[in-house]
Amino acid sequence: MLTRRQSRLLEMLLNNVQGVTGAKLAEYLEVSSRTVRNEVSAINRIWESGSVIKSSRQRGYFIETADMASVKDYFLSEGHGRTEIAVSDRGWVILGMVLKTGQADIFDIGDKLALSEPAMYKEISRFQKKLMAEYQSGLLRMSGDKLWIDEDEAKLRQTLFRIIKNETQNRVHNYSWFLRTFLYDDFDKEEYGWMEKLVKEYFDSRLIQIPDDGLYMAVSAVYITIVRNYQNHSAPETEKVELAGKELAGFFEYLKAQGIGLESGDIRILGGLLHGFKMISDISPEGRISGLSVQILEDFCHDVMEKYHFDLWQSKEFYDNILIHIEYMMRRQETGYEVKNPILNDVKKQYPYAYEISMLMASIIYRYKNCYIQDDEISFIAIFVEHFLENVNQKLKAVIISSTRFSVNSIVSSWMRTNFQNQIEVEALLPKHNLEKYLEGHQVDLIISIMDTYVHPSVATFRMDGIPNQYTLTAVNALIHKIRMNYRFREMIKVYFNKESIRIYREKTVFEKVILDLSEALKQEDCIFDVREFAEDVLQREVNYPTFIGDWFMLPHPLVTFAKKTAIGAAVLKQPLRMQEKEIQLIFLLAMERKQNEQLGVLFELFRHIAGERQAVRRLAAVETAEEFADVLIQISGSLELYKG
Repeated sequence: MLTRRQSRLLEMLLNNVQGVTGAKLAEYLEVSSRTVRNEVSAINRIWESGSVIKSSRQRGYFIETADMASVKDYFLSEGHGRTEIAVSDRGWVILGMVLKTGQADIFDIGDKLALSEPAMYKEISRFQKKLMAEYQSGLLRMSGDKLWIDEDEAKLRQTLFRIIKNETQNRVHNYSWFLRTFLYDDFDKEEYGWMEKLVKEYFDSRLIQIPDDGLYMAVSAVYITIVRNYQNHSAPETEKVELAGKELAGFFEYLKAQGIGLESGDIRILGGLLHGFKMISDISPEGRISGLSVQILEDFCHDVMEKYHFDLWQSKEFYDNILIHIEYMMRRQETGYEVKNPILNDVKKQYPYAYEISMLMASIIYRYKNCYIQDDEISFIAIFVEHFLENVNQKLKAVIISSTRFSVNSIVSSWMRTNFQNQIEVEALLPKHNLEKYLEGHQVDLIISIMDTYVHPSVATFRMDGIPNQYTLTAVNALIHKIRMNYRFREMIKVYFNKESIRIYREKTVFEKVILDLSEALKQEDCIFDVREFAEDVLQREVNYPTFIGDWFMLPHPLVTFAKKTAIGAAVLKQPLRMQEKEIQLIFLLAMERKQNEQLGVLFELFRHIAGERQAVRRLAAVETAEEFADVLIQISGSLELYKG
């Protein structure tokens, strides 16, 4: 069976019956003259009748006329024969030939690849540029006719892991090819199969879900480590190896029990790689998500709300899924194993809006880590955002109170579709006299009033006085933002204010009793650990750092004591409590978990708003029951200003 190069050589001779010189064949095949002679000898050995390719000084290499028909028949039946090493794979093969001993002769590699001297230097230069551009690695050095590895073993293995991880993404069958290439004649298929079986049994026995590419990458990394050690390329030892997560520690203990010898340096390098793998059980009920990942996502949700007016908090499932992704994204960023997205360009082309929103993540991560994440990582975030826009995002339901002029109605409707297709669903175009009847049977979040002074008393209304322009766009976006924020307030009030933790004090009381009562209520709801410890911490804080907000409102909370879960106890004082020349009518006692909670920051904004509005304080102080308190608080949070366009 012919190789592809041999097929090309034969084809050249069949097309040039007068003969082709060795130099021209070498130029055509991009190999040396010696390689041409070797290929001719190999082809001639195929023919049982003897040499089919002749040579002479005058004609070069040629096929006799008498043999031409039989050679053509054989050539056509063979097709292109075996596939030789693809041009794109030559660099990896060169690297593999250098890896075993750490250096190699360029001409020896050229003979094995059947490349001429100029072609070899050109190929090496191209491959060095690829390593530097894609992996920021200068591991392969060249001087004269020698190639050698110019990286310490730890960094070399990390680079090899990154190469295999990226080059085999979504192509699981390529793992064995890279292992054979990089480990050369020390790759043992049966030994690799045994290693694959061991690793898979570990993950299966512990119910750890890991993607296929993660499984095969783990197997490949461990196998490379073992073979490199066998080749006397040991990683530098470390005094102490700190592994993140019990799964990793258990994994290496398991390998050790199976007789696989890994030193501390090996475990440190492998641990850095595996730390970035998405293992589902790695996220325990207590949460193995870092505080940094939570803060990054909270900032992202906040920035998306501020700039694009989408509430990413509205779906807990979406929030939890993207949080896990961000956790592993940050692990990859920290360990240097960022992933490539094979559909990066498709994401940019098909989901441009989601990609634009996701770009907010770049500046957030730079703020915390002083570095930018790769474009590929942003595109993964964009896939999450696109899913949110298509399947999770709840568009505001709007109706337009129509103008008497049809042309104006048409312009406004078209403008709404163009500018707010992901934000607003226009449900109906109605004359004003039909609005109330429509509201009886439909949920409406926003009313657009065209050329009219009408403002609905309970539904957010935007009055449009003319043809919409840039100012109108800004004003509508601001109103959308306010509506969504008010919905957030409503949901957070339901979460953090339990009616069992709301107290109405009709008689005169003292601050210490209020704090103790509310602490006991929070304890009954299993929100705090110890009533006395919690209450004493709150009271001590008030001595040193009073929590007055305005003249009628207090927001006390502990200085150092954390809660089981975040909650708020509320006290309404019918007889105001006089403290430091202030007449306190409302006390909100805050219990906070140790983890950061961006929603509390949002609630603080609401509390400050209430504290600054005397009428709001009076409305809350006038309530008679816990249920009424929650309803009034929601009404206050939902109060909207009129935006005029």
